[in-house]
Amino acid sequence: MLLCDRDLIIVLRKGNMTNRFIPDNIIDDIRKHFDIVDVVGQHVKLKRSGRNYFGLCPFHSEKSPSFSVAPDKQIYYCFGCGAGGNVINFVMNIEGYEFIDAVKYLAGEAGIALPEIAGDRQPVVEDEEIIKMREAHDLAAKLYHYILTETTQGKAAMTYLIERGFTREEIVTFQIGYAPDSFETLFSFLNKRGYQNELLVACGLASQNDEGRVYDRFRNRIIFPIQDLQGRIVALGGRVLGAGDPKYLNSPESKIFNKGKMLYNLNLAKKSIRKGNRAILFEGYIDTIAAYRAGVEYGVASLGTALTNQQALLLKRFADQIYICYDSDNAGRLATLRAIEVLTNNGLKTMIATLPTGQDPDDYIKEHGAEKFNNEIIGQAVSTTTFRLTQARGAYNLKNESGKLDYIKQALTIIAELKHAVEQEHYLKELASEFRISLDSLKRDFQRFNKQSAGREGRTVAERGRYETGAIGKQQILYPAYYNAERNLIYLMMRSVEVSKRVELEIGTDFHVEDFANLATQLYEYYEQGYKAEVDRFIAFLEDDEQRKLATRIAMGDINQEITEKELNDYLKKIKDHTIQQEIERKRAAQLVAERNNEIEESLKLGQEIIELRNKK
Repeated sequence: MLLCDRDLIIVLRKGNMTNRFIPDNIIDDIRKHFDIVDVVGQHVKLKRSGRNYFGLCPFHSEKSPSFSVAPDKQIYYCFGCGAGGNVINFVMNIEGYEFIDAVKYLAGEAGIALPEIAGDRQPVVEDEEIIKMREAHDLAAKLYHYILTETTQGKAAMTYLIERGFTREEIVTFQIGYAPDSFETLFSFLNKRGYQNELLVACGLASQNDEGRVYDRFRNRIIFPIQDLQGRIVALGGRVLGAGDPKYLNSPESKIFNKGKMLYNLNLAKKSIRKGNRAILFEGYIDTIAAYRAGVEYGVASLGTALTNQQALLLKRFADQIYICYDSDNAGRLATLRAIEVLTNNGLKTMIATLPTGQDPDDYIKEHGAEKFNNEIIGQAVSTTTFRLTQARGAYNLKNESGKLDYIKQALTIIAELKHAVEQEHYLKELASEFRISLDSLKRDFQRFNKQSAGREGRTVAERGRYETGAIGKQQILYPAYYNAERNLIYLMMRSVEVSKRVELEIGTDFHVEDFANLATQLYEYYEQGYKAEVDRFIAFLEDDEQRKLATRIAMGDINQEITEKELNDYLKKIKDHTIQQEIERKRAAQLVAERNNEIEESLKLGQEIIELRNKK
C-alpha cells in the first residue's frame, strides 16, 4: 500500500510506476483543471443522455455506444470492455502513457509547473543517466540517418534500400540510417559532446573488449531506431550490409530498453491499431516497413525474441484482435505456434495470415503487390485452430490408415481445447466430412477427449467456456440482498467519509464479496491518510487496475446519495444477517452429523445455538 504524507503521494502504481514523488496538490490541480467531457470529447463523439454523456468506446470495437462519461463524478466507464477511471487514466490509455508521462503531459497542457519538492524529496525529474542515454540514442540515430542520406559513406546502403523497395519517405518516417564500417565514428562523435565511455557501453551504443578498448557496437549496418511508446529512441537495430554474422543485431538491454516489454513501431502504429481494433505482428523491421508501404499501418514486430506475455499485454491496451504474419519457413511456423499460445492466454483474439511456402511478408509484397497482400494474405487469415490443425497434418502420413487415425486423435485434442460448443461442432463437422466418417462416432470419441481437457470443478471445456463468458444472453442477473447491500455501501463510502467510518466500525472488512472487501480496505486507508470524499481521487489512489475498474463501475451507478439512517441500517443489517445465516447453516450441518451419530446431547446443544442465532436476525 502507499506510504505518503498528507500532502504527498508516492506514485508507485502497478502499470504506472515511477520512483519519484509528486505533490498531492499538483495531482488535484491537474484533475480539477480539466473537464473530463472536454478531454474525452477530443477522441470520442459524445452525446448527452440524462446526466451523463455516451459514445462509442475508443478502446474496443462496438456498434452501439456503451462508453459513458459522468461530468459530476469526473470519471468515465465502458460497460462493454470495463475501461474506466479519471482524466489521468484516460490520457494514459488513449496515448499509451505511463502515469508520470500522463501527469507531465496534462501539466504541460494546463500550464501547471512540476516544482521540486522541499526537504529531502527529489524533484519530479528522471534519472540523469536515463536522460543521457536517451539523448545519446537520439544523437546516434540522427548521425546515422545523416550518413545514410547525405554522405558518400552511405551511398551503398542507400542503393541497397532503394533496390529493396524502400522509398525516401519511408527512410525519413522510420529514421533509418547507416553505421559505417568503422570502430570510432559514433564513439568519437558522442565523446566530443560529453558522453562518457561508461554510459555508451551501458546503453549499448558502444562495446568494450577484454583489453578495455571501447568501440562502436554497430558497424557496416543499416540502422533501424527502436522507439518507446512516446517516440523516444531507446535502442537500435542493425542489419548487416552484405554478408556477415549476425545478420541482425539489436542493442543489449539497458535502463531504457527491455526488449521483452517493447514492440517495434508501436509508437507510430498505435493510433491505427486502436482505430481498427487490430494489430498485425511481424518478425522484423523490414517486414513491418514493407507492410506499411502496402497500406498496413497497424503492423508491429517483436525485437529478436519470442513473443512475451508483457508484449501481449501491451498490445491488449490498444486492440482485441491480433493477426500473426510470420515467415512461412519452419522457424516461422514454430514461432507462430508459440505466439498463439501467448496471445490467447492473455485473452486476445488471434488470426493467422499465412504466406506461401518460402516467402516472408517483404518478399510477397514485392512480388505480388499491396492489393494482393491485403486481400489474399490478411483478408484470408485463418483461425488459430485451423492453423494448428494444418500444422498437425504435416506430422502424419495421411495416405495410410494409421496416419489418418493418429491425425484424427491429435485433431480431437486440439478441438477439445476450444471453449465454445459452437466452435467445437464446426471443426468436428469439417473433420468428419474430410475423412468421410460418421459425425456421431466422432462425437463419441470427442467426448472422451473433452472430459480429459475439463477444467476446474469437473467442468468440460465447453461448459467452462459458457461459465467464464457468462453466456446467459442479456438476462438480468439477480444478485442476493447482501450483494446489493455491499455494492451500494461501497458506492456511498466513496462519497462520504462519515458512511465509511460507520461501516468500518460495524463491519470492518467482513464483506461477503471479496472484491468489495478489498475496496472497503482501500477506502479505510484512503480516508485515514486525510483525503476527501472525491470519487475520481479515490480511483486514482487505487493501485490495481481491476480494482480501479470495479470502483469506476460502482461509481457510475445511480444510487440515492442522500441516504437516511434507516436505509444505512438496512444495508448493514442485510450483511450481518447473511453472516448469521451462514453460521446457522454451518451449525445445522453439524447437527445433522450429530443426529446420524446418535449424539443426542450435542444435537440439542447445536439446536439451541441455532435458535439463538435466528433470534438475532
